[in-house]
Amino acid sequence: MPPTTAPEIFHQLADKLSYVSEEGFFHHLVRSLADVLKVDYVTVEHVDSHQEIATTLAMWSQESFNERAPYFVEATPCQQVAHLTKFFVPSQVRQKFPNDKQLAATCAESYLGIAITASDGSFLGVIALMHSSPLVLPLYTDDVLRIASALAGSELSRQLAESHTRERLLYKKRELQRIGRHNKVLVNTIHEQQRFQHAVINVATAVSAENGEAFLHQLTMHMAEALFAEVGFIALLDEQNTDIAHTITLYVNGQLQDNFAYYLPGVPCHKVMVEQECVVHEGAAIMLPRESNGALSWVNGYVGRRLDNSHGQPMGLIGVMFKKPLNDVDIVRNVLQLFAARAASELERQQDETRIRQLAFCDPGTQLPNRAAFMRYLEREFAAANTTRLALLLLDLNHFKEINDTAGHDLGDLVLKAVARSFASSLGKGEFLARLGGDEFVVVCPGMEVSGALTTAQRLCDSIVRPLIVEQHSFEVSVGIGVSLYPQHAATPLELLKYADIAMYQAKRQKLAACVFEPWMGHVIAEQLLIAKRLASAIAGKQLSLHFQPQVDLSSGLLIGAEALCRWHDEELGDVSPGKFIPIAEERGMIVALGYWVFEEACRQLSQWREQGYSMPGQLAINIAAQQFDEEDLVANLLDSCASFNIEPSQLSLEITESGIMDNPEKAIAMTEMLKGHGLGLSIDDFGTGYSSLAYLKRFAADKIKIDISFVRDMLTSDNDRVIVATIIAMANTLGLETIAEGIENQNQIGALLAMGCTQGQGYYFDRPLAAEQFVQRWLRP
Repeated sequence: MPPTTAPEIFHQLADKLSYVSEEGFFHHLVRSLADVLKVDYVTVEHVDSHQEIATTLAMWSQESFNERAPYFVEATPCQQVAHLTKFFVPSQVRQKFPNDKQLAATCAESYLGIAITASDGSFLGVIALMHSSPLVLPLYTDDVLRIASALAGSELSRQLAESHTRERLLYKKRELQRIGRHNKVLVNTIHEQQRFQHAVINVATAVSAENGEAFLHQLTMHMAEALFAEVGFIALLDEQNTDIAHTITLYVNGQLQDNFAYYLPGVPCHKVMVEQECVVHEGAAIMLPRESNGALSWVNGYVGRRLDNSHGQPMGLIGVMFKKPLNDVDIVRNVLQLFAARAASELERQQDETRIRQLAFCDPGTQLPNRAAFMRYLEREFAAANTTRLALLLLDLNHFKEINDTAGHDLGDLVLKAVARSFASSLGKGEFLARLGGDEFVVVCPGMEVSGALTTAQRLCDSIVRPLIVEQHSFEVSVGIGVSLYPQHAATPLELLKYADIAMYQAKRQKLAACVFEPWMGHVIAEQLLIAKRLASAIAGKQLSLHFQPQVDLSSGLLIGAEALCRWHDEELGDVSPGKFIPIAEERGMIVALGYWVFEEACRQLSQWREQGYSMPGQLAINIAAQQFDEEDLVANLLDSCASFNIEPSQLSLEITESGIMDNPEKAIAMTEMLKGHGLGLSIDDFGTGYSSLAYLKRFAADKIKIDISFVRDMLTSDNDRVIVATIIAMANTLGLETIAEGIENQNQIGALLAMGCTQGQGYYFDRPLAAEQFVQRWLRP
């Protein structure tokens, strides 16, 4: 499968173009593009200035290099690229260009060509992709081809310039030698031309196998040697302040020197940047930057030339200096121009490579290293001989989705950037921070044991303890951190990350700031993964069941309704407790599908009882998850289920937890009013545990409040629980709502509840949840 995201595809391209192979630049380029973009054919072609003849510089043809003869451009796809800059034929390309013999020699079905241009925009040639079937290219293909075209344009321009220079020099040399036989005065000029030719050879051959920093060092050294200059240098403009330049290579008397930054205004280099070239014949030393600290006080002659990129934008400068005054500078200027073209080409290639690596290894939102950079770093740490231990901290922001949902993703991105800055400022030397994606970050701490890792974790937590102010908004952010250790917990990078993820999951479940991995956690996660896999199949196959717990009148003991409760028996796992599978369904996004199945099954069961001649008094209560309230078609789906089984909505009551209401109270209020309008009953479940506002409670279209089992169970022994129960009942009565107590286990609880004004209840005292057949036998009457 070809890569489909920017980081993947630029990662591959960066790795492939970070060096030049023995085959040469264009051969290396076509092979790299074919591999990255997964196409059968890639060619790079030079087209002459009249746009009549195309010469193939390199061709990759189905896993090997191939040679192609020059061909006429007319009536070929290449001609279309020359006119249109980009030309795409999705299929039947050979049929559309029947006279293209070069195309006919391939099995190409589809074609994509992009123009190669010089810095002045003139057309130089074509990069063409061809495939034996219709082209299906990954995303960001255009960006890859744009960068490849820029690299090819720089290299082709350089080669054409060198070729032209060689031809011009050979012609001049022959002419000067002919004239020299008759005019001895010109012998000196011939010598100078030989120096120029020697310089060309230096550029074309001595440094052709080098690239990167080594290339620039070699180039500068050969430049100084070719011109018999005591000093050769290349400097780049500062990215933030164009009045400052930084030397990137500096040779003095054949020795490589330390680089330094210097101020441009007032020195010859500034004139270079303004006028493209500067020549100082004598006394240059007094004009040199003071940052050289007098080390070049002996310099007399100076020649500098500006380095521009392919768009004509200044990047820096290249120059030479001489101990003696300059007399004839023409040769120096010509040679320097040649070296400048080669240096500019290499510097732009490096900048393109830097941009590619930026895309491949840098998170654009936070400017932190991304997942690919993190994995590369971690793998290197594992491979390093001096790595005996390290700690990995996986960080996940708590409830960050709420920020995106309420403030919007643009502000959410700014919050992530602020969090990244806070995390980075809290870390010590050698601690590596990266963003894995979303709201997940990771920290690698080489040489650290558990105590140090927990100290770092605490610093990270403390760094965001104060509210973050972003765009005049205040955000409270916290984090859950999982810690794993090498070699105690894992022997590979992927294992270490996996165990940190498991520990982070436990930290979140236990509401801890940080948690260190322990082996039992892995067993818990494995069990949960198995349950999740089996549960998904069970929901899809409708392999669950409903049990029904009676709800009774506390005074008479008569049935007034029931609650439908989901049960699951799995062939492999046996009976799985709802306490296990319901949270997993919520965490893994299956709760909505499960909720709809429960509602549909409840309607089907009521319909079946009706057909059997049974009727259930009151309403059948069904639990609705908070996530279902986020579904825009919730009401329509529920009403469709009722209609499918000819069930009146008033036969059903929906129970939503108090905490579920408070996730998005305004939306919950609107949704419940709509449901209420269609006749469905509504209850607030587990009341007293969600800290809801009385103001919201008054607006919520509920019929009934369900008192949580945790208060009912201990209300006879705990004064606090008894007061809470009495307060809930009194509040409900004041609001005109009924109350029902869950978890009743004895008669004393019934007496206390009746005395406080609660008349309904359910619990094991009356009956446990029963299968449909048992419920009919024990509670329903014909």
